[in-house]
Amino acid sequence: MKNIIKYGIFALMSFYILTSCNPQESDDYKLGSDPTPGELAFSVTPSAETPNVLIIKNTSPRAGIPVWDLGNYSKGKGAEVEGQYPFKGEYTITMTLYTSGGSTSISKTITIADDDFALLDTQIYRDLTGGFDDTDGKTWIYDSEKDGHFGVGPAADSKPSWWSCPAGGKAESSLYKQEFTFSMSKTTGLKLVWKNEGKIYTNGAGKDDLAKKGYTNATQPPAGDWDVEYTPAASYTFTMNEAAKSLVLGDGAFFGHYTGSHSYDILDLNENVLYLKVVSTVESGNGWWYRLVPKK
Repeated sequence: MKNIIKYGIFALMSFYILTSCNPQESDDYKLGSDPTPGELAFSVTPSAETPNVLIIKNTSPRAGIPVWDLGNYSKGKGAEVEGQYPFKGEYTITMTLYTSGGSTSISKTITIADDDFALLDTQIYRDLTGGFDDTDGKTWIYDSEKDGHFGVGPAADSKPSWWSCPAGGKAESSLYKQEFTFSMSKTTGLKLVWKNEGKIYTNGAGKDDLAKKGYTNATQPPAGDWDVEYTPAASYTFTMNEAAKSLVLGDGAFFGHYTGSHSYDILDLNENVLYLKVVSTVESGNGWWYRLVPKK
């Protein structure tokens, strides 16, 4: 079985030479004749440091903007990206070239011969998961006792200038029921276990978007906005991009507050704090800020 299935949970960061918040979105790129697959090409070259890090370059004769699926749950955009593959196996890399006439995709399957666990043994992964030695992983919860643990503001801003939640401000909602256990292992890879007592928290726009996906049982808690019935899967994947300081939750997971996005900017991460920002995809121009701490 291809490693995209067996080892997909071990996806790591991709470094974007050119980046975007949502590189898979195509509306910005379509301008005039569809390119053909024969006009597309890209190269894949192992880095000088390790064959598990690949330098991937667009070499297409047709001009356009390349958008990448690196086959390890990581995305990218731009002429050159870096993909990291700590576990051996096969991965399919797909480049979609957006031109003035439309878009076309091509793919290549690459083989990683050996594991390279050193790619996972970094400070950012140890802070999030507890490291390889912590077999139970590390559980994070919302920092409900601190002012500003949850807030909203313009997506382009660096802080939640519209509203910041006071300590305990969402106690009468499902927000503080959310628990996220991140772990990494040389046998089971990178894993997220999310527990939430059967509900997630969101606002009206999020509720409406979830209803389109079949999550229609919603109630208004005393804390305001909406609790929606939502049972997480048994486990999920996750990836981190150390260079771009981002955290992506795989398989549709999110941090218990639904914004339509699964990709988070890491504003601060150490052994005691995980501070994140997410740009909503259900409300244009909105950003949300979350502060989490280890569960005691």
